Amino acid sequence: MDLRQLRYFVAVAEELHFGRAAARLAITQPPLSFNIRQLEASLGLELLRRSTREVALTPAGKVIYVEALKILALTRDAENLAGRVARGEQGSVRIGCLGSSLLTGLAGVIREFGAARPEVEVVVQELNTFEQIDALQRNQIDIGIIHPRVIPSGVSSRLLHTESFVCVLPADHPLANSDAIDLRQLRDEDFVLFPRHFAPEHYDQVVALCASAGFTPNIRHKVRHMLTIATLVAQKFGVALLPASVQVVQFPNLVSRPIVRAGKPSELHGIWRSDEQSPVVLALLAALAASATTATAAPPKRRRNRTAA
Repeated sequence: MDLRQLRYFVAVAEELHFGRAAARLAITQPPLSFNIRQLEASLGLELLRRSTREVALTPAGKVIYVEALKILALTRDAENLAGRVARGEQGSVRIGCLGSSLLTGLAGVIREFGAARPEVEVVVQELNTFEQIDALQRNQIDIGIIHPRVIPSGVSSRLLHTESFVCVLPADHPLANSDAIDLRQLRDEDFVLFPRHFAPEHYDQVVALCASAGFTPNIRHKVRHMLTIATLVAQKFGVALLPASVQVVQFPNLVSRPIVRAGKPSELHGIWRSDEQSPVVLALLAALAASATTATAAPPKRRRNRTAA
C-alpha cells in the first residue's frame, strides 16, 4: 500500500465510476485500475464490487475509505508543517541578550519577527557575554547578542549594532547644560560602572576613554545592570559613561550629554553556532543583520530663556 494507491482508491470510492475518477485524477483509466488491483492484492481484500453497470464499495472498502481519508489528511498536515518549518514559519528560537541590548533597535526586530510568525516561539533570556557563549555551546540558546570578544571555534559572529558613548549626569550637575562633555572635566567625579568580571569589554572601554583624557576613573559603585547605573546617577551617586541607547529611558533628574572625542564606539555582535541549520534561527539572524543600526548621542535640549512681557 502506498499513498498514491490510497488517493486513487479514494477518488474511485467517491465517484463510484472509474472513468470519472480517472478524469478527476488527470490520468487514464488503465493505470487507475491497475493501482486499485495492486492495493487490493497488498491488503488481501476486495474493496470494490465491479459490474458492467456500477461500482460499489464492499464492507471492507468502506472501512478502508474512512481510514484512507484520515491517512491522507495526516499526510497533508505533515507536508504543510514541514513546509512551514522549512520556510522558518514554525518552530522556536531562543535568544540570549545583554539587558542593555534591549534598549536598542534590535529588540524591535526580534519583536516584529515574532509578530510576523505567530507559530514561532520566540524566547528571550538576559545573560552576560560569558554566559551567552556558554549557553550557546550547551545548546541552551540559539542566538546571542554580546559585546565583542574572542569567541571559541564552532561559533560565528557578526556586528549588529554600533553606538557612541554618552556621559550620564544628575540633572542639577554643573555640567548638565553643556552641549558636550570633555572627559577631562570628570577627573574628580565618582563613577558608577559594571564590575569588570561581569562586562569586561564595557569596563575596559570606559577606563580607556578616561585614560585618553589623562586620568583613571574613581569607580566608587559597581552594579550589574545599565538601568541600575542610570538610577544611581539620578540619585547623585556619581556619573557614568554609557552607550547612547540609554537615552531611550526617561529618568527624573537624569540627563545625558555627548562626549568630546568619544573614542571607539560600543558594539553589539550576534553569535550563533557555525553549523546552525534551523530555518527559523537563520531567518532571525538575517533579519537582525539586515537592520544593523548605529545610535548616536541626542543633542541636549536647550532651555528657553523667559523674558518679561
